[in-house]
Amino acid sequence: MRMLRLGAVFLGGALGAAMFASGLAAQVQTAETYPATLRFGTGLITIPVAWVSPRSGDIWITSSATSIPATTGTWKVTDGVNWNTNGAIETDWFGRVSLGVALYSQNPEWGVFGRALVVDERDLRAHRGLGWMPSIAVGVRNVGPYEHEDRLLVGHTLQRDAAGQYVHAVQPFALRFQSSPTMYAVATKSFHLGTANASLTAGYGDGIFRDDGGLGTNYNDKGQLVAGLFFGGRVAVHPFAHTTLTLLGENNGWDWNAGAVGGWRGLSLGVYGTELEEGRGSAAKGALYQLYNYAKLSVALGVTTNLFDLSEGALLRSRMGQLEHEQVVLRGEVVEREQRLASLLQMLSSARTGELPDVSKRRRELEAQIQAERDAIRRAQDRLQKIQDGQEQKASLVGVAMPESH
Repeated sequence: MRMLRLGAVFLGGALGAAMFASGLAAQVQTAETYPATLRFGTGLITIPVAWVSPRSGDIWITSSATSIPATTGTWKVTDGVNWNTNGAIETDWFGRVSLGVALYSQNPEWGVFGRALVVDERDLRAHRGLGWMPSIAVGVRNVGPYEHEDRLLVGHTLQRDAAGQYVHAVQPFALRFQSSPTMYAVATKSFHLGTANASLTAGYGDGIFRDDGGLGTNYNDKGQLVAGLFFGGRVAVHPFAHTTLTLLGENNGWDWNAGAVGGWRGLSLGVYGTELEEGRGSAAKGALYQLYNYAKLSVALGVTTNLFDLSEGALLRSRMGQLEHEQVVLRGEVVEREQRLASLLQMLSSARTGELPDVSKRRRELEAQIQAERDAIRRAQDRLQKIQDGQEQKASLVGVAMPESH
């Protein structure tokens, strides 16, 4: 099924992207944002919300892992590996559309997802009588060739064929799943609880939200209220500057999940409990007890930034590099001209003592050269100061440390 190697790759990639993004731009959020779900872009824990970032180019890169302890049963993960890992990238555009791709395993298995915001509550607040309306969105998940995926995205795997080659295959228990594509509609209403931002979400979907692949209680023993119905809520507070703490709870159509996400300057770390209603796993809970029907721990690491911020930061860094090179050249020029100025002053001193012929004419020539050198030094120093001031301003924008002045 899954190996921890994918999690290491995604966690490393997310960390690298986080450092890259935070080094290039300290993003200023224009509105409260949602964290990324465990598997499919922004939302709560696993369910989507009716929300799209109002700023085009916002991007979420997320890696998540869910504990599935290895056992001696048929559907164990692998010996000594206890985490089912996933990754996703989402980008939002025009305040209306989100698009992304999720990676289900290192095989690789993947699916495209997206969401369109049909009604935006932010646009309705100014209209009398419509301020009560929630945002409404429609979306899709698992668009791609892997049509037999379950809610944990473990329906497909790699197996050796008769020739000894690895090929994609459907897990026997997942043959009856029909989850590509998974369609849904969702509504979200935001409000304030004192200084906290809060929201409630409800929606309905097919596929991953509804299809149990004919497995019945082997797939879900309890937790489902209405087939296809999902709902949840969140509360977000800001305990410190540039810091967000979000508490989340949901029913994803199958299970009750809860957790918290901490965010700082575009970096996020989420810790969740999923399938909380199931308690501990045991063989008495069905033939697939190694996968379903027991509480699990999940973690997610992510970074949020903006593509335009990254582009602007890269351009600023390139320009700063050019300016730093110019500073080196100018400093060398100042040193060289100061040496020439010292030589000219010595020659002028000799001219004044009458050691050179045609003293008056020579002295005027030397004084003119001295003044030219002084003017050139002053211009170079003024340019250096302007470069230094400009670099400090640009560095404050892109969040980099400035070298000490010489």
